Amino acid sequence: MEKRLSRFGIGPRMILSSIVSLALATAVTYLWPDVCVLRWVPWNLALILGGLLLLLGIPMWIIAVISVMRAYNRDRLVTSGVFNCCRHPVYGAWIVFNLPAIAVLTRSWPFIFPPLVTYAVFKWLVREEDEYLEKRFGAAYFDYRAKVNEVVPIPKF
Repeated sequence: MEKRLSRFGIGPRMILSSIVSLALATAVTYLWPDVCVLRWVPWNLALILGGLLLLLGIPMWIIAVISVMRAYNRDRLVTSGVFNCCRHPVYGAWIVFNLPAIAVLTRSWPFIFPPLVTYAVFKWLVREEDEYLEKRFGAAYFDYRAKVNEVVPIPKF
């Protein structure tokens, strides 16, 4: 029998890339605040935009984690709920909403890089999950993959 993919998938490696890039952005901002901090961005605007991103990202992430854990325990492919918006909503919430929220809230340009680095690592590693899901669920996953975006939670046209 085929070995099952870990319930955490590529998540731990992706999170590691986020932590490293966030730590670097923090260090650069701390060492050179006058160069990094975008003081022309009003704090109120950053707070509102960052708050909205977190308001979307945190619930999406929590719902996706709970859904994927339940589906993993039942050995089922989940395609409803937040998985109807994007194939990888756990990663999508992190890349599209939560990391950009940190960038906006810090008002520091080095924080633009963690979402980009994390997305690059995601694209590099996600093939493992996709190949596993293709083998495990066959045509059902192929159909689902054709209909739903990878991480951006908008309808696919």
